[in-house]
Parts: sequence; C-alpha cells; structure tokens
Amino acid sequence: MSKSVLCIGATLVDELYFCEGNIVAQSSNPAHKATSIGGVVSNIVQHLALLDVDVALLTALGSDADGAYIRASFERMGIDLSPSVTMEGNTGKYVSILNPDGNLYVAVCQDSSDVAISIPVLEARTDYIKGFEVLLIDTNLATPTIQWLIDFSKANNQTLIIEPVSVPKATKLATLNLEGVYLITPNQEELQVMHPLSISQEQEQLDALQQRGVSKVWLRKGSQGSVIHQKENSLTLGVPPIAIVDSTGAGDAALAGWLLGFLQNEEELTCLQLGHTLAFEILKKKGTIDTTITKEKLYSLKSEYYHD
Repeated sequence: MSKSVLCIGATLVDELYFCEGNIVAQSSNPAHKATSIGGVVSNIVQHLALLDVDVALLTALGSDADGAYIRASFERMGIDLSPSVTMEGNTGKYVSILNPDGNLYVAVCQDSSDVAISIPVLEARTDYIKGFEVLLIDTNLATPTIQWLIDFSKANNQTLIIEPVSVPKATKLATLNLEGVYLITPNQEELQVMHPLSISQEQEQLDALQQRGVSKVWLRKGSQGSVIHQKENSLTLGVPPIAIVDSTGAGDAALAGWLLGFLQNEEELTCLQLGHTLAFEILKKKGTIDTTITKEKLYSLKSEYYHD
C-alpha cells in the first residue's frame, strides 16, 4: 500500500465501567471494569496496523508504567512512535460509565496532549511530517495547533482528516480556517457546535462546513446509518439491526475501515461499507479494538453485511 498515514493526537488509558442495572444518578451503581489502550487516534492507529496499513503515531505518553506499556505494545504492532513525546508524570486517562445496553452514559478525560504536542514540537518535526500523504488528527490538540496542522497540510498538498472526538472538543473547530481539510467526521451533536454562529438545520450545517473549505463531511447518525456530504452529491448508507454490547470506539473503527478503502482507491460506497463493517464488529464486543481483524476478514464481513 503506497500511501502512508500519520496520526496525531491523544493516547489514553481507557477505564470502562459497565453498569449492571439502570444507572441511578448521584448514587453508587454496581459495575464491572475493563481496561485498555485508548484515545481516538490510538484506536484508529491500532486498527490500521492490524489492517496492514503503513502507519505512524505522534502522541504524548507519560513517564509512568502506563506510558512504557503503551509504547512497547505499539512497537510490537509495528506502529512507528519515533516522533512521539514523553511527558513527565502520568499518561492520560479516559473513564466512562456505560448503561447495561452498552451505550455511553457519561465519560471524563484527563489528558495533557494539548500542551505536550505543541506547535514548536511539530515545527521540530516538519521534515518527518512532510513524508506522509495522509494526516489524521483529533481535537484533543490545542486550537492553535489544529490550525497549524490545517495550514501545514494544505501547504504540502497532504490529505487531512479531522476526528472531532466529542461535543466540547468539536467546538474548537467553530472559528478555525478549514480551507484544505479533506474530511471531518462528526456525529449529529458534534456537527451542531462546529460553527461560529448558531445554525439549526442539519443541511445548512453541512453546507456551512463546505463553504469554509471542507471537501467532505462524514456525518454519523447511529442507528440511522451515515452520510458523506460533498458539494457534488451525498452518499447515504444504512445499517442493519445490531445488538450493541459496547459503543466505545465504534466511530474510531469506522474511520479506520473507511481509510483502508480510501488508501486502496476504492469507490466511496465501498469505503463507507468497510467503515460501517468494522464499526459493527466493535459494537458487538467489549473494548475498542478487534484484535482478530485483518484486511481479508474485513472485506469478507463487508460482503456479509451488505450482500455483495
């Protein structure tokens, strides 16, 4: 595969608490815990490595045992961590509380990547960053850093993809110059806050992002499927009924699956089907990574879900 990918953003330790019954606010709820390596770009980079994509990661890891464990784990997977930063102190952490049906109730995140991955850090690595055809970033980065990467990728004719992460973090994109961004991947709630002025209609929100310079917007709509919106046309893809075990990381998996198709010059529909398929597999299990996935298996599963 000729096109290489550099992912830039936060790496976290995920602690997921699955409640055993309906959650009662302001009270103690019985639950069981699962721990894994997480963070949006780190979820994506792990799936890309499993899919045999040439991928590297520019992230920030703490000087603690968690950071050492993550570094060793990623290096075993063949993920290039050479541009990453080591911070003094703890690696970031994401803690989520999930309903018995696997859907997220609430989550909190402690992360210092917005400080550690600074513009001076990126400027010291410009020759390295230029070597990649695709840059994929998350909004855990500081707002000026995101703008720097948008401008840098445009100047160097690189494909830039932005994953908004969450509603509070998606607001960082509201006032940025998005000229040259290839793809943004919000859900409906994130889409609403990505504008400097209040826009009530979904179609107007999509159009506004394109007027600001975004080539494509991939809007995730949960059980209603998703749509890729661009000036020339829109592509909508539905989803079959899925018994959700854990929704954590499904959107990240979708982007990894889509990106595999994109890198292989597949048609837009095939890319979208590959993205949906990998997301389905994550929704049906606990945890953010399907460690059994391969490129061949993903294509086979796509044919089962979409009856090629």
